[in-house]
Amino acid sequence: MPLIIVSPFARPGYIFHKMAEFSSFAKFIEERFGLATISSRDAQTDDLFGASTFSRQPDLFGHLT
Repeated sequence: MPLIIVSPFARPGYIFHKMAEFSSFAKFIEERFGLATISSRDAQTDDLFGASTFSRQPDLFGHLT
């Protein structure tokens, strides 16, 4: 299933080539905030970190500075 990530932290024009599934969202949140895994399914899937960048912070209007 195609996925479009709309976020101020999404890499512009980036194409994510790893296999992802709905559990990838849970894995991303768990990895980002240091949480424990919910199930074995999200423990084994790829996270979505390749499509994100946290090196820059968004301003009030969501533009990266």
